[in-house]
Amino acid sequence: MTLESHGKLLKERVKPIDIQFKDLSYQVQVQKVKKTILKGISGTFRSGQLTAIMGPSGAGKSSLMNILTGLTTKGVNGNIQFGDSPTKSRKICCYIMQDDHFHSWFTVEETMLLAAQLKISNDSMNMKEKKMLIEHLLDTLKLSQTKSTRAGNLSGGQKKRLSIALELIDNPAVLFLDEPTTGLDSSASSDTIQLLQTLANEGRTIVCTIHQPSSHVYSLFNQIYVLSQGCCTYQGTPHNTIEFLKTVGLECPTYHNPADFLLECVNGDYGDHTDDLAAAARQPKWRYDYDAEQPQHLDGLNGVQIVKMMESKRGGVKQLSPSITPPISATKHVYPPPEWMRLWLLIGRCHVQFFRDWTVTYLKLAVHIMCAILIGLLYGDSGSNATKQIANLGSFTIHNTYLWYTTMMPGLLRFPQEISIIKKETFNNWYKLRTYYMATLITSTPVHIIFSMTYITIAYLMTDQPFEIERYAKFMLTAVVVTICADGLGVLLGTILNPINGTFVGAVLTCFMLIFSGFLILLTHMSSLMRLLSYLSPIRYALESMVLAIYSNNRGSIYCPMDVVYCHFKNASTVLRSFGMENGNFGMNILIMFLQLSTFKGLAYVMLKRKLRA
Repeated sequence: MTLESHGKLLKERVKPIDIQFKDLSYQVQVQKVKKTILKGISGTFRSGQLTAIMGPSGAGKSSLMNILTGLTTKGVNGNIQFGDSPTKSRKICCYIMQDDHFHSWFTVEETMLLAAQLKISNDSMNMKEKKMLIEHLLDTLKLSQTKSTRAGNLSGGQKKRLSIALELIDNPAVLFLDEPTTGLDSSASSDTIQLLQTLANEGRTIVCTIHQPSSHVYSLFNQIYVLSQGCCTYQGTPHNTIEFLKTVGLECPTYHNPADFLLECVNGDYGDHTDDLAAAARQPKWRYDYDAEQPQHLDGLNGVQIVKMMESKRGGVKQLSPSITPPISATKHVYPPPEWMRLWLLIGRCHVQFFRDWTVTYLKLAVHIMCAILIGLLYGDSGSNATKQIANLGSFTIHNTYLWYTTMMPGLLRFPQEISIIKKETFNNWYKLRTYYMATLITSTPVHIIFSMTYITIAYLMTDQPFEIERYAKFMLTAVVVTICADGLGVLLGTILNPINGTFVGAVLTCFMLIFSGFLILLTHMSSLMRLLSYLSPIRYALESMVLAIYSNNRGSIYCPMDVVYCHFKNASTVLRSFGMENGNFGMNILIMFLQLSTFKGLAYVMLKRKLRA
């Protein structure tokens, strides 16, 4: 029984899109000096063709890719045309970058299914069809045996194929790949390029950069576009390379790899022939003949293959015509889900990641419990013993510092690893950055609340603090707010600094916040300038809030042991007065901490957005 009778599955045609660019120049400013990367280059990358951009290091290959994909816009001059649209390049193409970044805690099948959910709405393709689509892609890309393997455990070639499979889910018309064969052996490199050739034969426009291809891999490309010193020094088919070089007096030795010889020539190993090669490259006769190169097995309608899928009696999928393109309903237009649905999906992904990453969940929770018990045993009855009130305030300082540091550091160290994944997924239109950021806030906040409550409850009871609901609630609220505030600073530092510098800056900032907290040196003992700086420390407000929660609101006399002659801190008001906190306002302190929290979170989003655009 055909899938069409069950609800459709006749493959949607790939819309052919040619990429044309003319007089494209690119300049960057390095130390107040403008450096020209590309010098007025022109070219055409046609649909149904696999194009390789080659050239020595620094020739401008990656710069050209970034410009064509829209990743780079500043300092660019010239015209770029994507089919009939000169502006919507990012919405019709995907960019598979050199490094493959995935969430390592998810299996291949889970990664593919989540990508399908983020890219295709349930109205245009139901779950059954999405699973069939994933099975089809994994089988074609030789990833079926790795469905249950976590992405972090894949080999280099498998990761590259998974990157391609993820972007094929929504059937893009244009694919850009930066160094797709880097880190692969000769066999895997050949398989990858053959895969791209098959994708191009179905009507897509595929452009990739490549270094030192073998003669076999070189022959698989439809077109070679060579850059040298920012100029186009060849644009044509691989088999025309030798004849082209002869026109400028460069003859390839017998049995020499034409790709190697071409790169040696543009690299200046046989003299500087850049100008001669650039002039010869502008001659139309070296360009490929598009009509002659058009694959003969296409259906003749826009030069694109149509693939029909059949469902067997067992529910399996049988392919009737060879294709790598996923089956997509021709009766319905495939469109992405609404952003609120993507938010819900990302929240689910973050939750799964939290539960599977034992270092930031189970280990951290175990450490919180052990440290709370240790501190409880260390400070004993400091909450109810009038002779230990200074030590009791010391325990409050430890609570705040511990929660601050253990929350800030994981965000600081882990978030830089997320940035590469966010950059890839947002650039390829999986979701908007604000959707991802909101999902992380929604999922991380309850975790921080649970962890801080677990720690504080144990420490509060073991140090024999007054067992009054109001005091406990205020104490707990302070711990929760300072924890979330620390997470905001950690994400902010992780966004603007690398892990090494971020660790140093985070540790130094924590030390200064502790110094200005009002315990190591009393606020009343500081100079006016230093007291002004203390208002920037969240730990200062957290410590004062905890002290006010325990000692304000007419707390009764604190127990003084019978064997002690005089207890100076028998009255709670004496504690507040001695530490200069008698005029403190708990509500104002919490409000200021919320403002600091919002500032850290807001700045982190702004800096992340700027970093992704850079």
